[in-house]
Amino acid sequence: MYLAIRRAIDDDVNEVLAVTMDSFSLYQDELHVNYEVKALKETIETTLKDIRENAVFIVERFGEVCGAIRIKKLSDELWYIYRFGVSPSSNNTGFGSALLDAAIHYAQENGAKAIALHTNSKYYRLARYYYGKQFYVHSTSFDRGYVRALFVLELTKDGVDLSPAFLQ
Repeated sequence: MYLAIRRAIDDDVNEVLAVTMDSFSLYQDELHVNYEVKALKETIETTLKDIRENAVFIVERFGEVCGAIRIKKLSDELWYIYRFGVSPSSNNTGFGSALLDAAIHYAQENGAKAIALHTNSKYYRLARYYYGKQFYVHSTSFDRGYVRALFVLELTKDGVDLSPAFLQ
């Protein structure tokens, strides 16, 4: 199987947006949520802004984009993952893990000492996935109308100020 992971470019914006819509629609359906899933409000403009200003990685299989992950620098030591998903037809293929590894590697190369992300704490499958990748739940909040867990991956033994992640 031909698989490639690379940084997204402007020409990938439609595919990145399509994967985001597909994966977060599944997220919304599986959780039966009645709150606004912000990822489903994405536009071409907001996606293009992320491609240009942050790091967006995509996974392609035979030239077709089937997953994307976004990561941004919150401080010199802390990076934040968001809008991470794969097409429903590509679930359980290892594509997501390959994307996550690429994002973590990129952050490490750029000085990260920790990486954070948020997800719904009731999404057992995702929580279990992040635990398996050595993330832990730092804290939870109900500020968006659901129990939102802040997962953290510590890359060093040094303490890192996580407060910028609380604002995401």
